[in-house]
Amino acid sequence: MDRKDWNRIGLAAAVVLVPGGFLLGATLAARRLRANARDKADLTAPDTPALPPQT
Repeated sequence: MDRKDWNRIGLAAAVVLVPGGFLLGATLAARRLRANARDKADLTAPDTPALPPQT
């Protein structure tokens, strides 16, 4: 294969794989941010009395 073919292969790989990497990275970052917010909310939430059982 000549250099032009490898350039096309590299370009095709970048077009296909890079958006997937951005989506994966954004998903992982969003999960981490939500987990941190949830943990912080658990630490700062006031203790509330338990509701009596409903009959």
